[in-house]
Amino acid sequence: MNHSEPTLDELLTVDDVAAFLPRTMVGLAILAGLRRHALFALRWRSIDEQPGWLAVREAVYDDVFDTPKTEAGTRQIPLSAPVLKLLSAWREHVGSTTPDGLVFATRMGTAIAPGNVLRRHVFPACDRLGLPRATWLTFRRTYSSWAHDCGVPAKVVAQLMGHANIDTTLNVYTQVLDGALRSAVERVGCTLFTIDHKREGEEAGSAA
Repeated sequence: MNHSEPTLDELLTVDDVAAFLPRTMVGLAILAGLRRHALFALRWRSIDEQPGWLAVREAVYDDVFDTPKTEAGTRQIPLSAPVLKLLSAWREHVGSTTPDGLVFATRMGTAIAPGNVLRRHVFPACDRLGLPRATWLTFRRTYSSWAHDCGVPAKVVAQLMGHANIDTTLNVYTQVLDGALRSAVERVGCTLFTIDHKREGEEAGSAA
């Protein structure tokens, strides 16, 4: 089986992600929806823990730092409490956090190769857990699909993920999660039952 790219059904569940955490880079990729090029270009000055924002201003491609490839890719992302907790623990772990220093770096302080992280850490973790081998695209798709399942408007998800086109978010990154269809029909069914029950009560009252 070729594990270079995830198939459309290779999303992670909440339990799957809990098994990966507290690996900060994976947690940040999933919970903030970052592209790998932006993730490994993050500097400490890009993170404002109070009130909790992350500024995406750079991307790294084959050790070369540049601006994100699209205008939409340059953005500010609000950080949730779990992400801030991960970053705080990581800051204590690495010790040296100069403003221009990379959040994730090699021992020499240079950018980490995303493929190396997959081969050395993510793939072995997936193998141990009996999961399909996740990639950075898997994490992005998981983030988009979770957000959609939670009812976050597509336009908001697109902005958070750095997509200029909502269609990209919906058609490429978002999938229907297991249980979502059942949940949808139950919600609709309950709504219709409430409407029908209310109507019956009104008819009974008018008949009396």
